[in-house]
Amino acid sequence: MAVFYSSSMIRTRPAHTAVTAGNFGTKKLSLSTKAPYPDTKIPNIALPRSFELVQVQQLTRHGARYPTLAEIDELKRVYKLAKPYVPSKWLVEDLVDARNAGLLAESGRQEIARIAERSLRHYNQILKEAIGSSGSVRFVSSERQRTQDSAREFWRVLSTINAKLPPVTVLPQANDTILSMHHICPVWLRDSALVQQHVVVRELQKFDSINGRAIQEKIKRRLGSAKTAFTMDDVQTMYTLCAYDISLYQEPNYWCTLFDSTTADYLELRKDIYYSRMYGPYGADINKRMACALMTDMLRDIDLATTAADSRRAVSTFRFGHAETVMFVSALLGLEDTLGSVNTPIVGNMTLADARQRGFKTTMLAPFSANLILELYRHGQQTYYFRLLLNEQPIRLSVCDDDICQLDILRNELAAHVGCNFNQICKVE
Repeated sequence: MAVFYSSSMIRTRPAHTAVTAGNFGTKKLSLSTKAPYPDTKIPNIALPRSFELVQVQQLTRHGARYPTLAEIDELKRVYKLAKPYVPSKWLVEDLVDARNAGLLAESGRQEIARIAERSLRHYNQILKEAIGSSGSVRFVSSERQRTQDSAREFWRVLSTINAKLPPVTVLPQANDTILSMHHICPVWLRDSALVQQHVVVRELQKFDSINGRAIQEKIKRRLGSAKTAFTMDDVQTMYTLCAYDISLYQEPNYWCTLFDSTTADYLELRKDIYYSRMYGPYGADINKRMACALMTDMLRDIDLATTAADSRRAVSTFRFGHAETVMFVSALLGLEDTLGSVNTPIVGNMTLADARQRGFKTTMLAPFSANLILELYRHGQQTYYFRLLLNEQPIRLSVCDDDICQLDILRNELAAHVGCNFNQICKVE
């Protein structure tokens, strides 16, 4: 019997009135990987009658979670520094309670449920056919509790069609090459953690030398803390607290009042200096190959669908991973070309104008509950097309002329990343 996440497992303060993700009055904040899921609708797309949707492949990051143990110490340290200058209600104890560490928050569970409900409406017919056909739909999660809880919440919503859905398959972290791949890849651990770290430090120092003083002074004025010097890392942590206030509690009136949209854009850029190198396209070359086992698995499902005599036998798979999973897939697919007009490495002296046009922006790429969806269509008898969606909105690969693109184009783009030997890629010579 499946065991489901219960909101009673963790204690939360009452949710406030919901706000549009990232928008607080006239202010829009770029909250990076702690951003709430953007308000969205799966678009209806008018296709000729000869197009038939035959399969859905979806990768979803877990919903909004509480800080991990590694984050809690830093949050507590900033709580102590800021305590003389902020109202006590800003210092939310549940957020730094080790018993909550890393757990899926109630807001995260609700968001995953809403995404599943939209999937159920948009893909109703194909899911009914798939669920009615044994083995035609599957749910796969990484081992972390927050991803399992997200997967099971998604499962719960889809089970309203048929309670006999196959259970969620959990991949043990020790051999998870699909969804938590960076933890078991020695080459990535060496190249990203050791080689890239000095580049990150250099670019952060460059950023802070150019922008840090103005940002720090602005925060000091807003806190009325002229006698206390807050470092840029302190300010970044305060911004993380703002993100948690929004994503977990829908509360824009605490830490987020310290930041305007320009400061927010700068602080997202500062985080993306790190993320784009550790997990993204501007880091070690292996970042663009880390998702090869995942793409091989996905293409295997697609190949089975295109060769199946009965389209109802096409396996639709819903996978649940992490922000890193989404970033690795983005690097492999080259989504920075698709999502932005400035395709250059993210550096500390980047102008704000260029930063706002970059393709790698974690607020839009990897917020809580982020998802990448690949829809497979059949046109006529033997021709197949695909559509790619990021957070339920269509995106067009640079090699495609339209949102609906021939499958052979995707196969060609992925040729070097399918059928790879993950263990060989990750082996340290």
